[in-house]
Amino acid sequence: MTDAIDLTGLPFIDAHMHPPYRTQAADLDAYRWPWYEGDRNDTALAAETAAYRWGIRELARDLGCESDEQTVFEIVRSRDPAEWLAELVARDGVVGLVPDMGYPPPEETLSPTEIAAAGVGVAPLLRIEQRSGVLAAECDRFDEFVDRFDAELAGARAAGYLGLKSVLAYRSGLAAEPATAADAEAAFDRSRAGADGSGPLFLTGKPLLDFLFERALVVARREDMAMQLHTGYGDRDLDLPLSNPWLLRALLERSETARAVPLVLLHGSFPYTGEAAVLAAIYPNVYFDVATCVPPFTEAIQLQVWRTALAMVPLSRIHASTDAAGLSEQIALGARQARRTLGIALAELVEIGALSGKEAERVAADVLAGTARRLYFGE
Repeated sequence: MTDAIDLTGLPFIDAHMHPPYRTQAADLDAYRWPWYEGDRNDTALAAETAAYRWGIRELARDLGCESDEQTVFEIVRSRDPAEWLAELVARDGVVGLVPDMGYPPPEETLSPTEIAAAGVGVAPLLRIEQRSGVLAAECDRFDEFVDRFDAELAGARAAGYLGLKSVLAYRSGLAAEPATAADAEAAFDRSRAGADGSGPLFLTGKPLLDFLFERALVVARREDMAMQLHTGYGDRDLDLPLSNPWLLRALLERSETARAVPLVLLHGSFPYTGEAAVLAAIYPNVYFDVATCVPPFTEAIQLQVWRTALAMVPLSRIHASTDAAGLSEQIALGARQARRTLGIALAELVEIGALSGKEAERVAADVLAGTARRLYFGE
């Protein structure tokens, strides 16, 4: 294997992650849950994945303890969440975080202000389907709901959000189609009719979600905000073929607005990595994200994703993330793995003469932090 380029000294911005829980996991099953994409009743299977076992060994080495799951968990559980985050980002050179503030539930996680206290830049994202579910539960009439949805998005930047996030992929799929207000209203009414009044609605009606997504793109264009899109594997409730990013092509072809908004395809779109790379190669507003901690893949798949992206996508349209799902250690471990695997993939390009050593270093700096700075921090 080609020796990796050493990227340990480069800063890392986690360009897509979820904020840490404000309390540590109560038991081992709860700790395993953020490492697992299946049912909560099956989280013991997380401990049988190679990616999880790698993470436990890395944490044990960092903590200076035995490399068994229970010992690592007990030490992590004893740490103050805010202090633990600050320690980890400092140790692993993480200088910025781009958190999707809609998951885990906001009341269970550190706020953007608390995250920033760890010494990192923070660019919070507004998760549009989560917020629309909250608003739908509070509104009896469709016109009131749309007015409040529009107002919330129009005020997103003023409220501190620096980008938008959509999980359309696992609600109704990425094949967004034109939807009339009448069709959207009918879907809204059906959602309201099935509500029990216990909390936010989980909206799944395709006409309503497509209608809201295109309205959100209008705001993103006007406010100069990127839109992150869940694509590919992750989240047990998705219908995987509907998360194929190639399904966005029809929208990109028919909508000037969609082509004017930076669209970030998350998670390397696995297993649709090639489709995502082709889309990003064709459309200059499409970006390709590589997540290196969640979904829990080991180095083999991460390298596959990096190699595909670097071989096809304009190099200024790739960024790195961890998709950390509520655990601060996932941020640090993902940053470590991003530098390691990207360093291998870039070294291969240098070896075959596709890039010079200096070019590879510049690409690495861009992928690990520079592209995220431009997209979310306006630098």
